[in-house]
Amino acid sequence: MNASFHALPSLEQVRAEIARRHAQAAAIESERLAELEQKQRLDHEREKARCGADAVGIVYWFNHYAWTYDPRLLAKKGPDGRAMSPYVRFELWPKQIDFIHWLHERVEANEEWLVEKSRDTGVSYLCCGYALNRWLFVDGFKTTLGSRKVELVDKAGQPDSLFEKIRIMADRLPTWMLPPGYNRGTHSLFMRLMNPATGAIISGEGGDDMGRGGRSSLYIVDEGAFVPNAENVEKALSGNTDCVGWVSSVNGMGNLFARKRHSILKQHQIFRLHWRDDPRKTEEWAAAKEATLSDPTAWASEYEIDYSASLEGVCIPAKWVDAAKRIATLDPLIMVTNQRAVAGLDVGAGKAKSVFIARAGPVVQPPKARGDPDTIGTAHWALDNAEKANAAQLNFDSVGVGVGVTSAMKHADRRKLKVKPVNVGDAPNDRRRWEDGRTSDEMFGNLKAELWWLARVAFQRTYQHVLWLEGKTEDQGAKQHPLSDLIALPAGDTESDTLASQLSLVRYFKNEKGKIVIEKKVELQRRGVKSPDYAEAFVLTFDDRRGFNLDNL
Repeated sequence: MNASFHALPSLEQVRAEIARRHAQAAAIESERLAELEQKQRLDHEREKARCGADAVGIVYWFNHYAWTYDPRLLAKKGPDGRAMSPYVRFELWPKQIDFIHWLHERVEANEEWLVEKSRDTGVSYLCCGYALNRWLFVDGFKTTLGSRKVELVDKAGQPDSLFEKIRIMADRLPTWMLPPGYNRGTHSLFMRLMNPATGAIISGEGGDDMGRGGRSSLYIVDEGAFVPNAENVEKALSGNTDCVGWVSSVNGMGNLFARKRHSILKQHQIFRLHWRDDPRKTEEWAAAKEATLSDPTAWASEYEIDYSASLEGVCIPAKWVDAAKRIATLDPLIMVTNQRAVAGLDVGAGKAKSVFIARAGPVVQPPKARGDPDTIGTAHWALDNAEKANAAQLNFDSVGVGVGVTSAMKHADRRKLKVKPVNVGDAPNDRRRWEDGRTSDEMFGNLKAELWWLARVAFQRTYQHVLWLEGKTEDQGAKQHPLSDLIALPAGDTESDTLASQLSLVRYFKNEKGKIVIEKKVELQRRGVKSPDYAEAFVLTFDDRRGFNLDNL
């Protein structure tokens, strides 16, 4: 027998070896799957940590995991010719991203806040999404959502209600992002969403019951300008949380929302989201939308955020102000001017700010404000700003606390700058004639009314010119004007937005002699409007009477 010959393995041995190898492969595969599962768990944990860490993470979460609902998309066709889905993943536009950052800052600071908005800018969805994000990622966080009616807070199958918005987003989250142990039938109830793992809650309240349901980390009052008995709701909320958010389109000046916006809250506590912030909306869209509204004030209040839409006798309508904010985009040449600036200074008393504004021809520079009541410091601050603005003249309110500014300026050495103490209660300029041949002295009750009217005419011309730039006809109010006769307002910063909002709040009347006068501060206060110091600083730039050298004051 050949010594190199080896016996073949038996059938049992072959089967055993195959089984051993299968078991080894299965063990390797099981280990690989376990490692993959562990990696996925770690990835998911890292992803959850990213989504809940800060405002940047919340924005990331919106853009990757949050959905919105728009039934109007059913009427549109997709690239494949079929009806589009009404469910759309969020893609936040820049101003919405700014809002999330701002909202998170207010929550972190645990302070009251307010959002004035155009309709259909997604603010309610953003607030609901923020609440859902905190519910997912912050232990014990409680958001309460309130509105004037219970059905606006939660109504099954009604996607306009706040809780249905939350359910639309929650139902589309990946399973691994939902809390351990979460069951929709058990934890998503009427006006209540519970996180069984962390104790976080989203609750709801409606009507007069708002603020009475226990403490909250965050309380959001939706459509706050339309809440009946809002003062009672505010009292109840004072014991609920410090972080109360008022979200609404506007409803005139006669409500708590408007008073908070214009008299109570500070500038950093207010956010504005206008339809023009939505990159999908155009002027053509606006014209078509406005044409569908039967009430002429509806567009102004619900979309243009015009608090004065239903007021009679507004000196400078909000749509004129809006045109002045947009004209530089439509005709950039308006920003080219070789005129030296004229500056206006409204001197604040007590807690009121002093406001400085410079205007070079049509170009208005962003306002500057100072909270320090020291008149000597205010005088030098204004003179410094006037030099930086290349101003030829500084007009300032010289009545009351302005007397202290006058005294301080007498000792300043600014030879290239003229200053003009202004008493707006003085008689108007009897040498100025208007288009109808009347003098200012014949038309106005005082200098204040004349200055406001000069500003009004400039804004009116700006509005007419913008209509002309947009291709409107003369019948539609369009008219071309020299750029030097117009106004280009700054926009996008808090100080400039405050100026714009104040300009369209002040009304004019006729006195017993038939002359035009401007609404007094005490009358504004009765309407819940605090002193329009930004607007008053601005109108002072229209006083073209020659000023004095400082050493001649």
